Amino acid sequence: MTAPAPIEKPDLYVLARLLERLWREDRPMLRTHLQVAVNLNFDILTKYLGWMSERDWVEFQENDGHQLVSITVRGREVYAKLVQVMNEVLRQDL
Repeated sequence: MTAPAPIEKPDLYVLARLLERLWREDRPMLRTHLQVAVNLNFDILTKYLGWMSERDWVEFQENDGHQLVSITVRGREVYAKLVQVMNEVLRQDL
């Protein structure tokens, strides 16, 4: 099986949705549960998680043959910044 093509320009809204869902969990999530929670195609989810893992925003754990994903401290910091920027942008009058 070949690795998925890398993401060139990630969608900030998708990143925020993924980070938010992981932030709200008190334990690591199965990738399929995360996929359903954020309504993403599994291949796209895999690309985003790989991109986020390279930046230390998420980490993976193996448990009983399943791969679990959780948000890192760095991921929590990034999520807080994304929320702040998105709130500032969306609140501005055009």
